[in-house]
Amino acid sequence: MVKHRLPLVAGLLAGALPTLFSCGGPRTVAKDGYRAILVYSKEDRFRIAVRGERVRVAGTVDGSEIVRIIRPDLGKSWQFRPSTRRIFESAWSPTDEAVPGYPLQPRFDPAAYTDRFGGAIRRIDDATHGLHPCERWQMTLPSGDVATIWVARDLDRLPVRIEHSKKDAGDEYQAFTDTQLLDVQVGASEKLFEPPKGYEKVDSYEKLESR
Repeated sequence: MVKHRLPLVAGLLAGALPTLFSCGGPRTVAKDGYRAILVYSKEDRFRIAVRGERVRVAGTVDGSEIVRIIRPDLGKSWQFRPSTRRIFESAWSPTDEAVPGYPLQPRFDPAAYTDRFGGAIRRIDDATHGLHPCERWQMTLPSGDVATIWVARDLDRLPVRIEHSKKDAGDEYQAFTDTQLLDVQVGASEKLFEPPKGYEKVDSYEKLESR
């Protein structure tokens, strides 16, 4: 019986390996994007998807879901509400960030990120965020505030947490914002970054509200 199984197993492996490599190998954040939950607080949670420069953010605002898609490659941004089936299109510019100040793309570049704020940055230690092994960086801003950044090595150096601290009356640093990416899943479908069809087009964000 064993003699019959060995050729079968060898044949399955021989067939699986070409299939794996013909599909480009294992999926990665840098190549295939990711989906995650962006958390500001217990109440403020948003579903995000990122693939290259394309970003999708969805969450509940003013009582119903609103979705925003940013497409730098097309120079466009869309916001829409599924409940009213209305969509607002606007031009995209480099200052138009889905999550202001948070680097959503992998391959974190400490020097480039710090240059945006005119601060100074240094590597402080290693840590974990969830199950992800991370580098930790500390950026000191011109105001004296400090941002600590967790960069996940197993997710193509994706920043998964940024804690922003200020000095209190006792001259001690206290965290006042703590933004995190949770439940990071590798892979984001191309369809997530396409605007929906059949929606009524409006000419302002305010007109996305209920009828």
